[in-house]
Amino acid sequence: MDRRRFLELASITGLGLAGAPLLGRADSDRAAPPRSSAAPGEDDYDGPLFVMVQAHGGWDATLLCDPKANLNNSYGEGDILTAGNLRFAPVGGAQALFEAHYEHTVFINGVDTSTNAHDAGQRNCASGRLGEGYPALAAMLAGHGAPQRPMSFISFGQYDRTSGLVAPTRNGNDARLAELSYPDRMNAADAEGPTYHTETAHAVIRLAREKRLERTLAHQALPRFRHALDTLATARLGSDGLKRLDEVLPEPDANALHRQAQLVVAAYKARVGVAGNLFHSNFDTHSDHDNQQRARMSELLGLVKFLWDEAERQAVADKLVVLICSDFGRTPQYNGNMGKDHWSITSMVAMGAGVVGNRMVGATDSGHNARMIDPATGAPAEGDVAGVKVTPAHVHRGMRRVLGLAGTEVDERFPIALDDTFDPLAG
Repeated sequence: MDRRRFLELASITGLGLAGAPLLGRADSDRAAPPRSSAAPGEDDYDGPLFVMVQAHGGWDATLLCDPKANLNNSYGEGDILTAGNLRFAPVGGAQALFEAHYEHTVFINGVDTSTNAHDAGQRNCASGRLGEGYPALAAMLAGHGAPQRPMSFISFGQYDRTSGLVAPTRNGNDARLAELSYPDRMNAADAEGPTYHTETAHAVIRLAREKRLERTLAHQALPRFRHALDTLATARLGSDGLKRLDEVLPEPDANALHRQAQLVVAAYKARVGVAGNLFHSNFDTHSDHDNQQRARMSELLGLVKFLWDEAERQAVADKLVVLICSDFGRTPQYNGNMGKDHWSITSMVAMGAGVVGNRMVGATDSGHNARMIDPATGAPAEGDVAGVKVTPAHVHRGMRRVLGLAGTEVDERFPIALDDTFDPLAG
């Protein structure tokens, strides 16, 4: 198994393995989080593997999970596909993905992002809040569940603010993995070569470090300093986890997008990761919309299908939860360049354990304007029913429940302010 080649390919996708979380630090715009309940080196996290998949630029939901033949030149009403109760556009890869996973998939349509700006839309869909200051949902789970893991939150880009909850793994030097995994080898790549210390010496060093950490923490009351000491201890103990990662890394896939999924799943399998951001770009189709958008959408769905297949192969699919989203949607009409421009109404797709699937909630009208929905059914509100406008905040509130974050300290620290109780993931 050519793991070095895997790391070289991972580097091409823009990810640095291990350097950032071990040697860097998380966003510092908020106070440091409290110490993990686990002592350095311990890890009792057995929660979900959460992966957010972001389509950079603003996707056209009518070419995915909110099909409208009257607003597209590339398919007719009779071409719309189904899997269970799901209806979706005839885009390459959609049938294979949703036929395999419709039972735990929900389409949330008519989501109002309240913006046509890229940065604000990415922030809203990834954090559940239009304004600044909230972490991406993947960072929130990693920071709550196991911030001490050396690659707890892996991000390949897009909105990945952590708000001080966890250090992200991104943009570093992939060649350092072997050195970090095997710091005692004189030649990190040589498994049979000489080492700097004997095992007896290592035992003495470990004991001395533990005692020193205990003494230092006993005399340190400031939360930020205690957090820094924990981070240092985690870095020193992280090489064992990276060895486990090295053992489960698969043969690298030829597709750069698929390698993103391989690493996030392998990190969870090796108990060095918790959550990840995957993303695909070039959805901002202001010209040649049909050709470009369909190609990007097909590649994105192929990535999600590969993610599920890889989770099955690594025997962690029962833990996987996925949220697929984009900056916003695209206009119902074409512009003069046969493109579509920014539109605040979009869709989101949730999949995995805890999601009540085989459902479509929320709705848009024939002009792709959001409709008010009945919070009891998720269908369009009729008669005297007081309707609810679906927003990313609704989706995130549901996702927090699915991921076990509802009611936790981090949930209260970053509250979702809604006047209703609608949960699109609950059924």
